[in-house]
Amino acid sequence: VDLLRNALAAVPLIEEENSALELQVLDSLIGALFMTDAIEELEPLVLRYRAAAKLVSEKTGRSIGLISELLSLYHLARLHEARGRPQHAAREVRALLDLMHENKDVVQNTAAVCEKVLETASLHLKNLDPEVGEEELINSVAAELAKLPR
Repeated sequence: VDLLRNALAAVPLIEEENSALELQVLDSLIGALFMTDAIEELEPLVLRYRAAAKLVSEKTGRSIGLISELLSLYHLARLHEARGRPQHAAREVRALLDLMHENKDVVQNTAAVCEKVLETASLHLKNLDPEVGEEELINSVAAELAKLPR
């Protein structure tokens, strides 16, 4: 985790603006902090990831931007669940699904990555757990997965 923090601090020295490198480092650091239950440290990083994802989305091709934004919404949903806010987590999952619907053409070209995001969300989010989750949301994610080309 310390190495990832150092890498994140070095990003501005390497690149002049928020970019894909910052997202990669943030994604790894966020994942490590979730694994160590360092929830207090996560919120500013998840919000930074969301802002960087929007910036990358504006500056790069639609595929990279879409994937970055989908991951940012997944991270937000996971953070909300960790903070005991399942309704907020469900809202972020719905936003993720809406973003996929709005960008169907890009989703078709990045289906494998989109599938991975949805499968990861299904594994980690209680809202998507068939035993305790929200049935409508679970069905929406399953329907979206079924639409992706294999």
